[in-house]
Formats: sequence, structure tokens, C-alpha cells
Amino acid sequence: MQADNNKIKALGFLLIYAIVINILVFYSPITFFSPPKVSAINNVQFNTGDANSVESLDNTNWQATSLPDSWYKNHPEVDQVWYRAEVSLDRVTDEPWGVYLPSVTHNAAVYINDIWVGQGGPFSEPVSRHHNEPLLFNFSSKLLQQGTNQIDIRVKAAFWEQGLLDQFYLAPMEQLQPAYLWKHFIRVDLIRWITISMFIMSLVVFSFWIARPQDAIYALFTLELIFWATHNLNLLVSNIPVSTRIWEAMMMSTLGWTVVAMILFNHRYVSYKNNRLEKVLLIFATLGLAIFFLPDVASVLHIGYKIWDVFILIFGCYAVLFLVKVYLQKPNRDVYLMLFVGVPILVFGLHDILVINHQIDQREGMIMHYGLIMAVLLFSWFLVKRFVQAINNAEDLAVTLEQRVKDKQHALQLQYEQVQELEKQQLLSTERERIMRDIHDGIGGQLIAIIGLLQEKKGTVFVKVREKVQNSLTDLRFVIDSLDPVLSDLSTLLGMMRLRLIDQIDAADIDLEWAVTELPVLENMSPSRSLHIMRIVQEAITNTIKHSDSKKMKLATGVLEKPQQIFIDVIDYGNGFKQQDLTNSNSRGINNMRYRAEQIGADLIIASSEQGTLIRLVMAY
Repeated sequence: MQADNNKIKALGFLLIYAIVINILVFYSPITFFSPPKVSAINNVQFNTGDANSVESLDNTNWQATSLPDSWYKNHPEVDQVWYRAEVSLDRVTDEPWGVYLPSVTHNAAVYINDIWVGQGGPFSEPVSRHHNEPLLFNFSSKLLQQGTNQIDIRVKAAFWEQGLLDQFYLAPMEQLQPAYLWKHFIRVDLIRWITISMFIMSLVVFSFWIARPQDAIYALFTLELIFWATHNLNLLVSNIPVSTRIWEAMMMSTLGWTVVAMILFNHRYVSYKNNRLEKVLLIFATLGLAIFFLPDVASVLHIGYKIWDVFILIFGCYAVLFLVKVYLQKPNRDVYLMLFVGVPILVFGLHDILVINHQIDQREGMIMHYGLIMAVLLFSWFLVKRFVQAINNAEDLAVTLEQRVKDKQHALQLQYEQVQELEKQQLLSTERERIMRDIHDGIGGQLIAIIGLLQEKKGTVFVKVREKVQNSLTDLRFVIDSLDPVLSDLSTLLGMMRLRLIDQIDAADIDLEWAVTELPVLENMSPSRSLHIMRIVQEAITNTIKHSDSKKMKLATGVLEKPQQIFIDVIDYGNGFKQQDLTNSNSRGINNMRYRAEQIGADLIIASSEQGTLIRLVMAY
């Protein structure tokens, strides 16, 4: 509910903003141009003759009129008008003087007392165009005289409907220049710098597109900038390089293409695509090329102003409504800012269409390009931000990819090590099987045969020999078991030892308490390490059988939390060792156990008392 209220408030503010802009543009227009602080000349006579100079004028056909004079209203089908004014001067100063024309369409030449003082450019086709810029002609004060002076102004339009002369000023240059320079800056210099910036920005954005060709939004904005900047040339170029017909067709077409590119840009920016609508837009833009093939300027202007501009206005309204719809569906700051700069463009565009079609005073001039300033800055910021985000994402992806490569390399290394381990285990298994076959067929078979023979013999000597042979066979089996990869698990290894030693323990009439639990996996559980552990446990069990005089023993395992260690205990409940036996260097069995523990990095703890003996092997995991 709160989100809906925020949307309504935001759009309500936008509506008020649009209404204010409409009021300022259409009902209370704000002017940035103050006239010079001298009297304007607005009462003149006009002559519609086609003379090229003052001398060739027909002086019998002058009629009175007042300025501003719009040819669309007052001089149909006339493309040249002469204006004459008589100005009375009480005194003439020695400083330079000038004639200031705030607004003229399209070209003008000025004469003072029948002396030519300057003109805006050529009057031949294509006529020099000054419909957007003021003109200021300076001359020597010697051309003026005290009393009545005659000013003649020749005005020629590229097309008669556009012809116009506003009231003008005669005064010393220092009184005219401030107004002229300010208006020239706003109307020409500012737009020139905006247009140059747009062309430069189009190159920058185009480079973004070259870097990220998969992102069409950069290409669309590049086209939008180029089309709009080209359209702005109509406000800057006085001496056009082509015919008036081609020039006007180009100006109208580029405006339509700008709007189409803007709509496609909006679609891509918000990740929206409507193939049918976009085909219509592209067909419309393509049809704009037909304007170039119209036969004359009149056809170009009438088709362009009456039909082409109407469609441009409709598409402009769609662009704004589309953004409103997107914002209603999912409020987004970027979309709202696009609406904020889009509304003035739409209002200013409507103003310009009405000016061109003589519904608004022609002297107000075109203003849509001023609405472009904020739009270009905003969209440029959007795209730079988008490009920076793309670079950041690419860097993040590169880091992620690098980490994945490292992880994959690590996984491959582990896999390689596992393969090596499998190969090693396979080799050990093969070797174990070979030894087992050799034992079975050779030494093992012979030892078993000897044990069988000794079973039939009585006597202490034969019993001892049989035990020695049996122990030798058990030791040989321990060596073979150490090669078994399955026995790398300590609990399994101890279980196999139990099977090997149980006959010896039972023969000693000792009850074995089995307390072996599941243990963590030991690192680097090699055959050598396995054999050392079995030898230590075997020696502890053998000592219990030989020396403890105990009827019960216990084999137990466990885990120590701090530090992380596991232990193997061999416990008897017999006589125990004497202290000198534990420290006696001649105790070969205990010394061997300690040596083996040292070899595998383990600790051997021996604790003995009258209640029994504990032998503990402690290893880290």
C-alpha cells in the first residue's frame, strides 16, 4: 500500500511539473532576450519587387505596413520583400553605428541612404539561412546625416511561407552589441557547443558499443545523438551545402529518426521488446526517406509539417506514456528521471510544430533543442554508469572465473593424486597378490608344512620351534596386510590384526576385551606407517602374553579433542613392569616400540603399576 501511495505521489508531482511547463511555454512564455535600450523601428513601407539592388527598385509600388511582418499572413507566394524606413536623427556621433535585426527569415541585406552596408550571405539558391540567429551590420557614422535617413532592407526567404522581418534597431554599436551578443549566444553559440558535444559523445558511446557489441543500447544511443545533432545543424548552418529541398528533407527525416531511435533506446533500457511495434517504427523511419524524392520545397514542407510532424508527435506521446506504464508496473528511479527530462522535450516539440505551422508567433523560434541538454546529460550518465557496471561485472566474473580455474586445477590435482593413489594401490595390490602367491607356493607353504609336521611331535623343543614358526608366519602376514589399501583405515587394520593374533591369545588362555571404535582417517597412511603401527600393537600384545601373567587384556581406541589426536590402548591387568625394566636399554621390545613410534611421528606412553600396564600409542589426525 505504501509503495502504491509513493507511485501516485511521484506521478502526481510529474503531472504538476508537466502542467507548469505547458503554462510557461504556451500561456506565459518566458523570454531570455531583452531589446536594446533604444527605440525600435516598426513603421515601414514594403515593396515585393524582385530587384537585386536599391537602384533597380520600382519606387512606385511602396505600401505602408508595420513590423513584425509575417509573409504567411501578408505576402502569399512572394519570396522576396524590400522594406524601407525613414529615421530622423537629431545628432550623429562619430563612433561606429549599426543596424540590428533580432529576427529575420531567411536572409537580409541592409542599405543606409542607398549605400550597401552588409548582408547575411548569398541571395541565390540556396539562400543563406538566418532564421535562428540575429544579424548585426555595423557601418561608419559618415553614412548618416543629421535629420532624415533612409534605411532599406532586402529580405529573401527560401520558401515564402517562412518569410519574416521583425522590428529592428538603428543606434551606435555599443548600444546594440549587448543584446545581439546575448541572443547570438543563446540561439547559436550554446546550440553549437551542444551539437559538438553530441557528436563527441556519439563517438564515445560508439566506442562503448565496439567494446560491448552485444549491448545494442549503445548503438541506439549513438544513432540518436548523431540524428539529433545533425538536425541541430538547421539552426547553425547559414550557407547550406545542398539545395533547399534536400536540406529541408534531411532536417525532417533526422527528427523522425531521432524519435524512433529514442523509443528503441527506451525499450532496450527497460528490457522491453515489442517486435510488431518496432517494425512499425522502422517502417516509419524508412518512409522518411521518401521525403527526399518529393519534387519541390513546397511539397517537402507541406508533407513534412502536415503529416510527418503529426506522426512524430504521436510517437513522442507514446514514448512518454510507455515510460509512465513501466513506472506504474515497477517504480524505478531511472525511468522516473527519463520521464522528468522527456516531458519538456515533448512540450517543446509541440511548441516547435505549432511555430512551424504558424499557430504560434514565429519570432519565438525553436526551443526543443534546449530540452535536449538535460536528456543528453542524463542518458549519457545512464550509459556511462551502465558501462562501468559492465566493466565491474566483467572484473567480478574474471575473478570468479579465475577462482573457478584455480578450483578446477585443484580438483584436477586431487584427481591426479587420486589416480596416482589408485595406481599405487593397484600396484600394491598386484605386488601383494604376487607375494601371497609366492608365500602360498613357497615360504608360506613350507612354513605351514613345518607347523603341520611339528604338530605331531611332542616335547618342549618341538613346541617352541612350532611357536617360532607360527610367529614367523604371522609376521609375514602382517607385512602382507600392510600392503593392502583397504587396511589404510585404522579400525579395519586393527580388526585384521585381531584375526591374525586371536589364536595366539587364546592359546595363552587370555580373555580379549575388544573396544575398538570408528576413528578419523589418518593422513599419509602408507604401507610403512601401517606396518609400524601393527608392530607396536603386536609387541604390546606379545609382552602381555609373555610377561603380565594376566588372564584378561583390553584393546581400545578413542579420540582426543584437544589437540586432535587418536589413541590405541593395549591394557593388561597383570603384574606390571618394574621401573628399571622401562628404562633398561637392554629391553629390546620396548626400545623397538619407541623407535617405531618416533618413525611415524607418534607418542608412546607406558604406564605400569601393580594393577596392570597401559601401553598407549597417540597419533595426530
